[in-house]
Amino acid sequence: MSSKTVTKPPGTLVELSLGAAAGAIAQVFTIPVAVVTTRQQTQGKLERKGLIATGRDVVNSEDGWSGLWRGLKASLVLVVNPAITYGAYQRLREIFFPGKVALRPWEAFSKAAPLQRCQFIC
Repeated sequence: MSSKTVTKPPGTLVELSLGAAAGAIAQVFTIPVAVVTTRQQTQGKLERKGLIATGRDVVNSEDGWSGLWRGLKASLVLVVNPAITYGAYQRLREIFFPGKVALRPWEAFSKAAPLQRCQFIC
């Protein structure tokens, strides 16, 4: 197996796609835990069960195994936002600091802060 040296960083579309794919894969593995813990938190004190027992209850409900991934569609939509933020940050970094590998803290902040603000407004 041979390796290739990448001469230039990936384009925006590739970065957005990779970020969204990574977020989607993470959601597939974390949503079941979130579903079970949410179910545990909404149970009364006397009804509370352990993680495994609550997971069995979710699987044995009307949704079956797919009940563990309830809310996955909405979560998949939400993974796009960090991918867009990261892609925009990388582009701004290339525009304002071309060729610079490591940014100083104030330089990174000056590029990231407006993007974070936009997430709350946009």
